[in-house]
Formats: sequence, structure tokens, C-alpha cells
Amino acid sequence: MRIYHRRGAGRPIRIVWTLEELGVSYDLVTLTSEEAAAGEHRSRHPLGRVPVLEDDEGTVFESTALCLHVADLHPDAGLAPAVGTRDRALVYQWAFFVMTEIEPPAIESYRRREKWPEISEAAAERVRGGVHVIDDALQGREYLVGDRLTVADIVASEVVRVAARVGAFEPRDRIAEYLSVMEARPARQRAAAKLA
Repeated sequence: MRIYHRRGAGRPIRIVWTLEELGVSYDLVTLTSEEAAAGEHRSRHPLGRVPVLEDDEGTVFESTALCLHVADLHPDAGLAPAVGTRDRALVYQWAFFVMTEIEPPAIESYRRREKWPEISEAAAERVRGGVHVIDDALQGREYLVGDRLTVADIVASEVVRVAARVGAFEPRDRIAEYLSVMEARPARQRAAAKLA
């Protein structure tokens, strides 16, 4: 199994962290911006983006899909509850929620900040609304789903971390604590070191 990434890209840590939690062997291939844009990588991802997972069966892209896929390959690890269960539906819910309700407006807020501050602030307000939903869900609990780390936590904590890093909101209270706990996980630390 190979994971293609590019230094500075925000999404590869999600799949590398998942693999580290699983203890799965993989090769990490670092691409330059030029290599990512070139034809060889575009055969892996049509837009030249990362991360991409490649194995003997072919390639798969989209970070959340990769995390769910490798978690499904190792069901005993518990990163993705059994298909058809309510907990599995909640993993989908939270992973898709942050990818649609927090990540796009965070990126919009960042990109529009200089030229269109009103649009940037409106996008940041959407981010804060989405983060508030996550904050509410975490009240009185350590993880988003059940009593253990799942793909939902990996994806959600990384999306929320990026939203904070680009200045779309300021982490406080429960969200700040959650991000700190997630960042301190040994598997995430190993992933961050490998991607540095």
C-alpha cells in the first residue's frame, strides 16, 4: 500500500494517522507540486491532488473515503463500527458533516479575507456554527461516536484544526481540549512526523 502526499497539504494526515492507529504497513511517497500536477499523478487523481492510496487493485482518492476504506479492511481495530449499525451511521454523519459544513467555508473565509472581508466573515460565521455543533456533541464525552476513537474523530479533529489554523475561529473550552487530546495521540504524532 502506498500513500501519495505533498508537503504542506492538509488532508494526507487523515489517512496516515488512520494507518498509524491501525498499525498497518504502508509506503509514503512525497510528491513535489510539479509532480502532483504532472500526468503520472493525474492518472492516480484526475485533479492532481493528494492524498491518494494505491495498492495492487488500483487507486482511491478523497481522504475520508481512504480512512473509511482502510478502517473497513481492519474491522477488529474498531475505527469504523460495523456496517448497518447506528454507530456506523454516526461515523458517516460526523465525517460528512465536517467535510461539507466546516471545511468549505473555512477555506472560503481564508481565501477571501483580504479582498472580500464581508464574504470572509460570513463564511467564518458558518464555520463557527458548524464547530458549535461538534462542541455540543462532545459535551460529557471523549469521542464523537461511542466510547472509542473512530474515523469520525480523525476526520473531524483535522478539519476543525485546519479551520482554526486558517483563522476561521478560535478554539476554546471543549473544542480546544478535544483538539489537544487528538493531537497528542501517539499515532497522530507519528503521522505528523512522517509528513513533516
